[in-house]
Amino acid sequence: MLILFISKWLLCLKPKGTKFCNECHGCKLMSSNNHPDWHNCINQKNTICNIDTIRLINKKIFECSQQGGRKIIFLSDIEKLTESAVNAFLKTLEEPPKNTWFFLIDYSNLNYFYTLNSRCLIYKLFVPSEKHSLNWLKQEHIKKNRSCLTALRIHQGSPLSAKKFINSSIWIERTFFFKLLDSAFKDYNLLKILPILKEKNTIMKIDWLCLLLFDAIKFNIDQKKYLINFDQIKFIQFLSYRYTHMILDFSIRTWMRCKNRLLKIPGINHELLLLEQLLQWEIILK
Repeated sequence: MLILFISKWLLCLKPKGTKFCNECHGCKLMSSNNHPDWHNCINQKNTICNIDTIRLINKKIFECSQQGGRKIIFLSDIEKLTESAVNAFLKTLEEPPKNTWFFLIDYSNLNYFYTLNSRCLIYKLFVPSEKHSLNWLKQEHIKKNRSCLTALRIHQGSPLSAKKFINSSIWIERTFFFKLLDSAFKDYNLLKILPILKEKNTIMKIDWLCLLLFDAIKFNIDQKKYLINFDQIKFIQFLSYRYTHMILDFSIRTWMRCKNRLLKIPGINHELLLLEQLLQWEIILK
């Protein structure tokens, strides 16, 4: 979000000090996510970005700006860059064309690519405290404390992401998914969740499921203050009382393996794989 705001200011045709006008053609193009000189080179679907990504970047930056101003290259997660891509990118960073800005995000902060970082200005950004974030969410008229805390922890403490999540259809989808999952457990029929699991956002739902199981483990070992899904306390209690932390841990591992296969095996039949996983999970839980 911060990079989008900075980019919008840089591409604004009539900036007002350190603010964009939000009225010019450049601002309207950015608002519609359609600015020809703003290039998001890594999207969420990319598992890795190879040297072809860098070649595409080089092609874009050495072309003339379509709006006659600045060009912006955004790499949203440099961990996805392969080593060969990083090496090819170093030369570009050393001698960039005029009026070209690069924004790179490193979520790990582990300096995997020291040579890349050495050519950048590093700004470390920290999320606000959980208390301040919860107060801000209350001021935004989001009333349920447990929902706010859950959304915050799912999004690693980001209040803006939490607000967007709570106000989205994804939150409703998550609530319905857990309601159906709870019913499936109590009916001893986990196959009940197959239709909703395969329908859409499958990877996200597997992540939700694993976080819930992890919470049940925390509940088992009396680490309740570190729970994530505070809006699902009763369900978490149910799981922690019925299953040992070893069974819950093994369940998480099988779901993560299933997720990995869904992401990395081209053309795999998602429905059959999920069916196999659910049948296997029923055996593990018994």
